[in-house]
Parts: sequence; C-alpha cells; structure tokens
Amino acid sequence: MISLSNTVGHAIRALACLAGCVNPPANIKDIAKCSGVPQPYLAKIVKKLNDSGIMESKRGSQGGVWLARPAKLISLLEISIALDGEDFLASCLLGSEACSDTRDCPTHVFWKKNRELIRRELDRIKLSDVLEFYKERGVIQIHEH
Repeated sequence: MISLSNTVGHAIRALACLAGCVNPPANIKDIAKCSGVPQPYLAKIVKKLNDSGIMESKRGSQGGVWLARPAKLISLLEISIALDGEDFLASCLLGSEACSDTRDCPTHVFWKKNRELIRRELDRIKLSDVLEFYKERGVIQIHEH
C-alpha cells in the first residue's frame, strides 16, 4: 500500500489539533493528547516543523507552539517535505536501488507518472481541509488550550 510515512501522518494529526486551538499557543502535552501522538515523538516532529517554518514556538511558562501561517496556507506537500525531505516519493515503488530511467523496473513508468500527480494533490490539500475533515468525523476533539 502506498502511503505517507507514519511520521508525516502523526504530524498532520498534530498540526490539525494545533490549527483547531482556540487560544494559541498550545503546549505539546495537549497536542499529544489531542492527536494521540506520544509526547516524546511529537517533540521531535515539532523541532523539524519549527525548523521548516511551519510552526513557531516559545519556551517558558507563557510559551508553547503555534502555526507560523494560517492552516489554509499550509499544504500536505509542505509538511511531507519538511519531515521526509524533497525526494520523499523518489524511491522505486518496488524498492529497487538500481531502478532508473535507463534501467527501469516493471513499475517505473507508472510510478514516475503518478508520483507527480500525488505531489500536486498533496500541494492542493491544505491543513485547513484536514482539520475540517477531522472535526466533521469527530476524529479529534478541539479544546481551548
């Protein structure tokens, strides 16, 4: 099955919780509880998202984390690249290290064509879309932080 990495999936859930915060900044403990992502793992994800400019943070008693931009301006592609790198879709679908345009595997043409479609779709889907999807289905509970 083709899917985004577990790390990206966790980050998207956590960011959706953060996007739903009524009074940011939020603390990582609350975001971990909302998203179901273990707090130590979430702290590592937050560091990468902070470094990439998707989130911002402040230490201290009045600190916490918040989105650097509105959720409608953050794409799933941007989140994927921040956590898994620019080439997160570049590997061979069958896992062959030798696969290339000159030495292709049976899925090479299919994967080359469709990974660009996937990138475009991930760029089109915004964090605000995910938040609305989760809220409609009760996947995450939005609380004041």
